[in-house]
Amino acid sequence: MLRSTASRVAIALALSSCSSLAPKDPTPLNPTATVETHLLSEGIKDFPAFESTTRTYTRANMQRSESTVTGVGTFARFLGGASADARIERLDRKLVWTLDAKAKRYSECPLKGCPAPIPRKLPDKKSAEDDKSRDAQCRLRIGNTTFSVEPTGQTRSINGFDSEQHDIKWLVTFTDNASHKATSTVSIDLWTTPLTRAMKDAMALEKAYARAHDKILGIATETDRMVVLPAEVGKMISSRLSAHVSPSDRAAFLAGAKKLDKVKGWPIQMNVTWHLTGDACSMDEMMKDIGDKPLIRFMSEVRLYKLEAQHDSLFAPPKDYKRMK
Repeated sequence: MLRSTASRVAIALALSSCSSLAPKDPTPLNPTATVETHLLSEGIKDFPAFESTTRTYTRANMQRSESTVTGVGTFARFLGGASADARIERLDRKLVWTLDAKAKRYSECPLKGCPAPIPRKLPDKKSAEDDKSRDAQCRLRIGNTTFSVEPTGQTRSINGFDSEQHDIKWLVTFTDNASHKATSTVSIDLWTTPLTRAMKDAMALEKAYARAHDKILGIATETDRMVVLPAEVGKMISSRLSAHVSPSDRAAFLAGAKKLDKVKGWPIQMNVTWHLTGDACSMDEMMKDIGDKPLIRFMSEVRLYKLEAQHDSLFAPPKDYKRMK
């Protein structure tokens, strides 16, 4: 018994000695907003199913984003480029570094010259020339929009967040030239949590970064507005409607998502489904091979949202990485 105890002590001391020899990060620790989000999509035509986990680290003048994406080629193009192990944006240096952890390499480009990830802003209104260039025999025109937000009274803990459930229905009608109608129904099972002090502090850093970033790029976005509808959902809806609804009407449709900002609390988990029904002229083509199934089934979940101390080295390529030319 004594010998066994002595062996365990010796092993513990050896491990302790090894850990003390591990190199320590000499760079300073500073407050950083840390957020982790998980997305899951069953996919639609042109946008295959995918699953992703993204963790972002944000300060007022820099941001690092690490993503793991499971999907196929079309999804990478949908995101605006191939997914990378990490992307670091430095506003103070007006640079972007893209890291390849497997090859221990990184690329560098000007902040204004690098491909952007999915934007915070929903698709904007396009020119009249775009409308004319997409003329078709059947065009759907946007009609009435209605929202209903009903708290269900259900509560539960999601990833440590005390959450409350809301049932949301977002209905939009479309009409063709023969006055036939199609009805778009976006249903959202939404769970929100009250903002804590730590979340508010983290959010303040994110907003400061977003304002500075958009000012440098000359982008006019509403950084103070909470966008409930994920940008990925907006892009999939816009893509599905693109052959049948003009760019201006698509923009008006997606602008209606601003009404979702009225929901109380911060979104922690949402399950989104999108159905189209009706007898408008384009319905057969739009619903081909789908039947009664949703056009979109999408899930978003916040797994982590807090302010914590992180080393400055997180916002620069590791010293043993080689720069790609």
